[in-house]
Amino acid sequence: TMTKATARAGVALGKCRTTFPARARGGMNTRSREAGRGSTVRSASTLLEKVEYVEQKEDFYATVNEEQMLKNSTFPIKAEELLALAKEFLATNNGCDKPELLADDFTFAGPVVGPIGKEPFIKAFSGFQITEAFPDMKANAYNFHVDPFELNRVWFCTRAVGTHTGTLMGTIQPTNKKVYSPPQMSSVTFNEKGQATHLTAGYVLDRAVGNTEGLGGVFGILHAIGKSPFKFPEGRPWKPSWQY
Repeated sequence: TMTKATARAGVALGKCRTTFPARARGGMNTRSREAGRGSTVRSASTLLEKVEYVEQKEDFYATVNEEQMLKNSTFPIKAEELLALAKEFLATNNGCDKPELLADDFTFAGPVVGPIGKEPFIKAFSGFQITEAFPDMKANAYNFHVDPFELNRVWFCTRAVGTHTGTLMGTIQPTNKKVYSPPQMSSVTFNEKGQATHLTAGYVLDRAVGNTEGLGGVFGILHAIGKSPFKFPEGRPWKPSWQY
């Protein structure tokens, strides 16, 4: 049964959600949904133009020479400094505690949410109050590396673990339940000034790991403590559709 606190949390998330652009919410009608899909396609096309692919002369399973690709990078910020920037970004609550780390055109995108801009991102992520709700939580970030195909992008994994002993999102009271998040992949892209221009997060690598039933990000945390207000399929554990 949904508690009053959980219901209020759902309303709060809904309010945050209304600040997202139409393409992030899926739109309010067919026309806006189609416009959102068009924006996504255009973004993907732009990205493909920027990514440098290496012609393989060996067999299909040959690996690229990452070291040489990084060495040949023309991006003004080298790999070692990019890794340091990514770790600083993570240490400041994804830049929310130090907004100058985010470029004016910064965007965030997850498996379901986004892309959303700088101001709504800061408002939404600051409102979750994860560190207050989970004082012992550790993101357990690891495997930081620069993408040899996108030389201004840093990838890293997390396996967050924490106990819900504080108030979450201002309304959800402690449940004392422990959250074991599955391994998730995130990335931060930087401009030539060293500011973050794009963050991706919440992409689960193995849905069989942890106790979120395969959900990543805040969706997974809320589900693990039994306080998820989400009824739409994307906010619930995966299950096959009747068509599958």
